[in-house]
Amino acid sequence: MNKFTLLSVFTLILFASTSMYAQQGQLEEAEIVIRKDRRITLPPATRNFEKIPQLPVSTTNTKQQYSFQTFPYKLSPLTPAFRTVNYQGNQRLTDLTSNFLKVGYGNYGTPYLEGYVGSKRHESYLFNLYVRHLSSKKGPVFDENSGEGRTEAAIGAKYFSNVNKVSGSMNYTSQKVHFYGYDPVLDIDAGDIEQKFTRFSTNVLIENANKEQNFDYHFKTDWVFFKDSFEARENKFNFDVGGFYIVDEDLRFNIDLLATLSKRQDTQEDNRSYLNFKPRVIYRTNGFTFNAGFNFAGDNGANKGMGIYPVVKADYALSSGFRIYAGYEGDIEFNSVESSVNENPFLEADFDLRNTEKASDISAGLDFQLFEGFNISSGVSYASLNNIQFFTNSITDSTRFEILYDGGKTDRLDVFGAVNFEKTGKVRGSLRFDFFNYSMATLAEAWHKPNFKAAFNSTVFPMPKLAITTDLYYLGGLKALNGETTEVFDLDDIIDLNLGGRYEVNDRIGVFLQLNNLFGKEYERYLNYPSRGIQFLGGLSVTF
Repeated sequence: MNKFTLLSVFTLILFASTSMYAQQGQLEEAEIVIRKDRRITLPPATRNFEKIPQLPVSTTNTKQQYSFQTFPYKLSPLTPAFRTVNYQGNQRLTDLTSNFLKVGYGNYGTPYLEGYVGSKRHESYLFNLYVRHLSSKKGPVFDENSGEGRTEAAIGAKYFSNVNKVSGSMNYTSQKVHFYGYDPVLDIDAGDIEQKFTRFSTNVLIENANKEQNFDYHFKTDWVFFKDSFEARENKFNFDVGGFYIVDEDLRFNIDLLATLSKRQDTQEDNRSYLNFKPRVIYRTNGFTFNAGFNFAGDNGANKGMGIYPVVKADYALSSGFRIYAGYEGDIEFNSVESSVNENPFLEADFDLRNTEKASDISAGLDFQLFEGFNISSGVSYASLNNIQFFTNSITDSTRFEILYDGGKTDRLDVFGAVNFEKTGKVRGSLRFDFFNYSMATLAEAWHKPNFKAAFNSTVFPMPKLAITTDLYYLGGLKALNGETTEVFDLDDIIDLNLGGRYEVNDRIGVFLQLNNLFGKEYERYLNYPSRGIQFLGGLSVTF
């Protein structure tokens, strides 16, 4: 036994003895024997050299299954009334160049002016001013007797806070036309057949500024005053209140309330009211979107009383680029003096005005993205309508038009197809074709409504700072009735080709040229009212 072992044994004995003494208070006598010849031996260990056997390998085929889910995020289209830029950051902001002024001139004695001025960037407010004037002293026939013009002006402002966005604007529009659809043998002064429309409106919109909340709201009201050169007057108060509440990622509720109080004055006075309550529930899951609700709508006119019109819409995204949809909806559309004049400015005084009831509209279609930037869509709609507007020459004056309504439901079939394509910085365009078929209750034809309609629009950028636009419009199948002579006319198909170009000389100055109706065909959209032939307009633009 070595010295270390002896020292360890001695220390252990001393510790044990001290402990016993502490417990008993005394140390008992004992004899300790130390043997130096004692040796400790251990038996040899058993070692196993056998290999661990491998586990059996499973031969079962495991088929991997993948689940692909598409999440269609639908955003509401953005339609700004004014050009504004909202920005927050610590970097130095560059100067805005959205302000512009355009001036030009064209044949038929056509001056053109357009301008926009907006405030500089500010975190809490903005304001802007817009003006536009385009007129032609001469028209397609009788020189000044078929001239026309339009002037617009608007001023608006918006205030931002952490809670709400408040915006408002005042708008002015003046439009001038002539009733030039008279017999050429007549000698008429331009002032005797001039018609001028004046519109003034003001509106206020309050919106929720915090878009991170699970709810949203808006309130909009506007007052519109509209009149013509004779006795027609129209005052409208429009109200739009609505919002939505998001329950979770799949479920949300939308609600909207539209109301209009209108007073029309012509040869007689008419107070008109309109209400439309639109609750919706929207459910989305695994590429499927379901929209259901109803329109509780009515007026005090021909569609007296309130009615409930169901709304059911569904669409399913089969893949990231393919979507099918179908739906059913009923509603009432408010028609005003202003909306009717916008469709046909040559209306007679005190024309019959009714709201259009969409008793039902069944629709279905599909959208398909062939590749990035190239989308194809097609669909069909079958609607049953009451009080849809048709235009015929008046029985008392063929230079003016009256509005006729079918004696019962008018069934309208619309089959359409569309193509949209874009290659950033190179080309963008769209093509849409519609086929309409009307089934009338009492009227002989769908007067002045087309059976075929097509529109092609494109913008090409062949080189830096140069853009070339092409617009092609087609209307076919127009039928007209002269109420004064009871003659029926098949109007020629309308083919209107327009070309335009703009070139930026530098960052501030540009030039433009617009060519309209290149085929030079003086087509008639409405009976006895031919259009101008080839028209050109060129000018200069300045950005500041």
